[in-house]
Amino acid sequence: MAEHLRIEEAESEPSVLDIGAGSGVYSIPLALRSPRVRITAVDFPEVLEVTQRIAERYGIGDRLKTVAGDIGEVYFGSGYRVATIGQILHGHDAVRNRKLLEKTYAALAPGGVVAIADFLVEQDRSGPLRSLFFAANMLVNTEAGNTYSFEEVRDWLKDAGFEQVRTLDVPGPSPLILAIRPR
Repeated sequence: MAEHLRIEEAESEPSVLDIGAGSGVYSIPLALRSPRVRITAVDFPEVLEVTQRIAERYGIGDRLKTVAGDIGEVYFGSGYRVATIGQILHGHDAVRNRKLLEKTYAALAPGGVVAIADFLVEQDRSGPLRSLFFAANMLVNTEAGNTYSFEEVRDWLKDAGFEQVRTLDVPGPSPLILAIRPR
């Protein structure tokens, strides 16, 4: 993703919003690619302690701002060039995911991009097997979690106002989904 976005070529100081940051696996590589990247990581307080520790380990702790709380409740800010949503959508139902994508759209600057990593299933839910097993895990272990198809996520993104919704093949269980807030 960092290579594809070519963030190091940004003319201004690129800001990255990492929604459900966890370890920072989606945002920290962007900051490692460009010393001008600034990250705002949103997650629960105890998780952000881990995010901060890993950012310090990679020498970018001074470029990480944390926002503690539930991603559905806290204010993200605005004007971000990139927003990452890594392995979050599967934990929620379609209604909450739509609201999250609308909120993400509002947080991005015009021309900003959202990158979503999650387990994707075929539209007819015939596969891939790994994602179907993960859907069963979500059914058992969450109140409303599920796995979704690219088409479902694409439609949510378009409804939120995003354009140029596409996938990017990356190592992992599913491709990334990228979309742009129009200029």
